[in-house]
Amino acid sequence: MRRICHLLLTDCPRRVIERILVRIVSNVGGVAVARSLLRVVVAMAATQVLVGCAGTWDTITSRRFRKEPFHTMFKSEDPMTVMRTSPEGDQRAKAMRKLKEPALSGNAQDQEQAIELLSQAATSDPSPVVRVAAIDALGRFKDERAVPILTAAYHQSSGAAIKPKAVDPATITQVGAGGRPLGMSLDRMSLTGPTGFAPEVVSMVRSRAVEALANTGRAEAVPIMTRIAAGTDDSAADRDTRIVAVRGLTKLRVPESVAALAKVLAAEKGKDPALAGRAHESLVNLTGQSMPAEPEKWETLVRSGNVSIAPPPTTIQQVGAILSGN
Repeated sequence: MRRICHLLLTDCPRRVIERILVRIVSNVGGVAVARSLLRVVVAMAATQVLVGCAGTWDTITSRRFRKEPFHTMFKSEDPMTVMRTSPEGDQRAKAMRKLKEPALSGNAQDQEQAIELLSQAATSDPSPVVRVAAIDALGRFKDERAVPILTAAYHQSSGAAIKPKAVDPATITQVGAGGRPLGMSLDRMSLTGPTGFAPEVVSMVRSRAVEALANTGRAEAVPIMTRIAAGTDDSAADRDTRIVAVRGLTKLRVPESVAALAKVLAAEKGKDPALAGRAHESLVNLTGQSMPAEPEKWETLVRSGNVSIAPPPTTIQQVGAILSGN
């Protein structure tokens, strides 16, 4: 067992690990099999966690692993199949992370179903983990429907359940044993517990939705991202989400982003240095023009109609800008 654990702790390939487990099962019987397997699995989990693969721990502690350990650890299932059939949120989230857009391989039927499943998960799944996985997947899609779905996911990020209908007093008989009235008011009977995600979770889901909107690369995402960055959207985005939107506008690299960022700079100049500074950096990045952070000059550029998008800076240029403090 010590030699087996040593092999596992030296980044042993998956097929070798599988052979080791098979040999244990074939050479040992009864309780010894369970003990040997347990030791190996614990060693594998420890190894993967140490190298940053926490997903392995999630796998071996799942209900599915207890039923089908070999199948769960060593067989990769089709993501679409898992998304359609698995009742476990962690399995569906894992499948969404692996999902590639079916349309890219010419599978129109799977494309339609993928859009439907991802739309439901991104906007209404009770698990924020599943929501984020669906949002990230939609950000990788080139389908034009991704932008409106991600916009809905952003606005429905609270996770709040639909408010239950009020109880009709006429339908309730408040009579206890012996014909005595119950000591509970109708108001108390209609009370429900807290619903929705915690504020920090809502902020995280919103930020990922904004990032995904930028990842689509579609100009249709500019209006919603402009409102979020400028703080004029009905959602009242927090500062971190607004900064993510500013970064996203830079990533889209379209002329509309320049106009949007100029508005943010004008609105936040003298109010929020972080937002104004990020907007100015993004304007320089997009246009390649090293103008100062003066809203009037950038607005003049936008009104001139001569806005051109510069090539994205190389890694060396980005490092140089950081080192020079620009």
